[in-house]
Amino acid sequence: MAKRLRAVALLLVISAMAFAVACGVKSKPIPSSRLLPATPARVALKPTSEGMLISFNIPSAPKPSRAVEGIKIYYGYLPLTGDPACPPCPPRLRKFYDFTLQKGKSKVDPMEGGRFSYLDTAAPMNMEAVYQVVLIDASGRVSKPSHLVRMPRLVPAAPPLNLKVISNDQEVILSWDEVKTSANGKTLSDISGYVVVRKGPEGTKQLNERPLTMAMLKDQTVDNGKDYSYQIFATRSFRGQHLPGQGSRWGKASPKDMKPPAPPSDLAGASTSDSIYLRFTPSPDRDVAGYHVFRKAKGGQWSKISESLVVENVFIDKNVKPEKAYYYRVQAEDEAGNLSEFSEEMDIVHLP
Repeated sequence: MAKRLRAVALLLVISAMAFAVACGVKSKPIPSSRLLPATPARVALKPTSEGMLISFNIPSAPKPSRAVEGIKIYYGYLPLTGDPACPPCPPRLRKFYDFTLQKGKSKVDPMEGGRFSYLDTAAPMNMEAVYQVVLIDASGRVSKPSHLVRMPRLVPAAPPLNLKVISNDQEVILSWDEVKTSANGKTLSDISGYVVVRKGPEGTKQLNERPLTMAMLKDQTVDNGKDYSYQIFATRSFRGQHLPGQGSRWGKASPKDMKPPAPPSDLAGASTSDSIYLRFTPSPDRDVAGYHVFRKAKGGQWSKISESLVVENVFIDKNVKPEKAYYYRVQAEDEAGNLSEFSEEMDIVHLP
């Protein structure tokens, strides 16, 4: 009896230990929703002259079985006034474009992810294109659909004409003719303004978030000594969206420093055995490149006697004659080529 009880007790202990070990190793199951591909993010639409460009992000995969290998883009085209059967209802998209991603055969690596783009050339003009995207991984799991994105494809506004570009100091002023027609010459009543695109050392960017209501812009975000190009687009308004039309010609600008430096001062001279020695206080401006020295005889005309820019604040004039009076003045030039006013005049008689 005692042996039987000990055997039962030992069996219970072993069972308990096995249960404890099993509980310590076994992890909680991963919810099925976490195994699905991520919902497509940043779905964007851009109407072009060839069709509607749709683009979105493909997520990277932690392992091959979860790599996105399939894409379905559901689409529909509605009148600009909405669905005739149910204007306030979200459209039901049944047709779709089907894509397969394969490593080395597409611009997007199924494991690394990336930005996927597709140009829908079937999107009709003067209709609203609506899209929704789902992703399918290598195991056949389907993501939740993206949010609906919609964009009208309108006949674009005509390009702005007569773009004028004026380069100033730390500033570029743009002006152009107002746009009142579409690219096909029809009069438009929905022109909402203009957007300005600039190319520069920092790349290409749109300068204004909201359309400009006037056909001009003063760009004060430029740097002197750098080259820029500008293009203008008129926008059409549709349900709070501003759709850019055809671009103007590019206009180039090169703003530069136009402020003259302060002149040098305290010009003084001394006669030596064979020359006249000049010295002056430099201009306080930091961008001064050098100085020009001018001379004249009594009753004569001023002429520049420095062959090149004088980079020091001294100058030796050896082309002088004994007992003759000379007059001198100095002018500063900055790195942009701006000239200062002349320093005060100084006269001296050469006495060897």
